[in-house]
Amino acid sequence: MAKEDRKEITLPPLHEIFSFSVRFNIMLILHVHKKIDFTKLQKLLNLTSGNLSHHLSKLSENGFITTNKMLFSARPTSIIHITEKGKESFALYLMQFKSILDDIEF
Repeated sequence: MAKEDRKEITLPPLHEIFSFSVRFNIMLILHVHKKIDFTKLQKLLNLTSGNLSHHLSKLSENGFITTNKMLFSARPTSIIHITEKGKESFALYLMQFKSILDDIEF
């Protein structure tokens, strides 16, 4: 393809929160499953509890997730839920990338 035949790709505005791969992966998992317990998420992402807590707090501060603590089999468990704002924001972010991918020839 000649240089002048190439389409110019415009990337969607980077959403600071989703630009970290860990946060993107957290939101992707929650977008699909709606909720997940902390330990399962930690194992899926292969993160330390402190690292995961940091990323979850950033997502929570922006209103994308909520965390509920409860007892499960007499053990404290944190369940992470995606919020409506989180669903909408992440879906928009994905649609922006999908439109770029639709224009790329593979």
